[in-house]
Amino acid sequence: MAKNQEKKSFFESPVGSFLLQNKALAILVVFMISVACISPIFLTPSNLLNLIRQIAYSAILGAGYTMILSSGHIDLSIGCEVGLVGVIMGKALVADLPIPVAILIGLVSAVLLSSLNAVLINLLDLPPFIITLATMNVFKGACYIYTKMVPVSNLPAAFNAIGQDYTFGIPNQVYIMVFMMLVIAFILYKTKFGRYSLAIGGNAEAARLSGINVKMMRIGIYALMGLYVGVAAMTLTARSASAQVSAGQNTEMDAIAAVVMGGTPMSGGSANVVGTFFGCLIVGVINNGLNLMGVDSNWQLVAKGLMILFAISLDVISTNVTRNMSKKKMA
Repeated sequence: MAKNQEKKSFFESPVGSFLLQNKALAILVVFMISVACISPIFLTPSNLLNLIRQIAYSAILGAGYTMILSSGHIDLSIGCEVGLVGVIMGKALVADLPIPVAILIGLVSAVLLSSLNAVLINLLDLPPFIITLATMNVFKGACYIYTKMVPVSNLPAAFNAIGQDYTFGIPNQVYIMVFMMLVIAFILYKTKFGRYSLAIGGNAEAARLSGINVKMMRIGIYALMGLYVGVAAMTLTARSASAQVSAGQNTEMDAIAAVVMGGTPMSGGSANVVGTFFGCLIVGVINNGLNLMGVDSNWQLVAKGLMILFAISLDVISTNVTRNMSKKKMA
């Protein structure tokens, strides 16, 4: 049979191609319809606004993680780093430092801590998975030692307003989320730094041979992730009106799942910031739906684990489908 008469696969059709390129949106629609059928409260305006408010923190982390993953790296330490940066910021606030100064101290601390990951990767020449797994425990232990397991409370009301107040009926942290996602999209798609980052994710050795300083780029990529960790820590601490010692722990798993479901491959080389937002919405819909249904928190952990497995499986399947389609076009 001639090539032009061969039967096309579903993913080569317009619908299949759209679903392949927008898998997070398709999954989100299915999940929202499913939860809405189970709980009539889900689609109420107040619950939807609360849902957006709840995902603001994870979307900020996810935006930064899109840069990390698209560059072919990984960072398992961001959750514990959020907790440590939160208490650093909280301690500065209760020491009566001006709010902008306390926030700046937190942001600088986050950038330095994340940059440490890149420095260690460069010096020890070990995989990011190993380095960030180690620093995850270092950050967690440092947070426990620094606070003596006591949360930092009595934060200024003006600071808490960042995470609790509304402007024109929209939570303040939603504005921060949108701004941070626009910034990462601009960096990835419109700057030399973003292009170099994606080049490293596609093939680090080829990027090095083409003149890109991979080690310096790695430090910049992790430093940028640190900035996003700092902003996420600020919004979470302000929303809670306290710096909890366990804040942020395990949220790196949500970030990975959201970014991968959003269309950024774990192998790196490409990024989908809009997809990351939809991926965060999927995670938020699952959490919100399980809460509305009164599902035990332990079962929610099981659901998150399955969600991560699903996200990684989806990444592998979609990558294989895309690769096979490219081979067919080249044949």
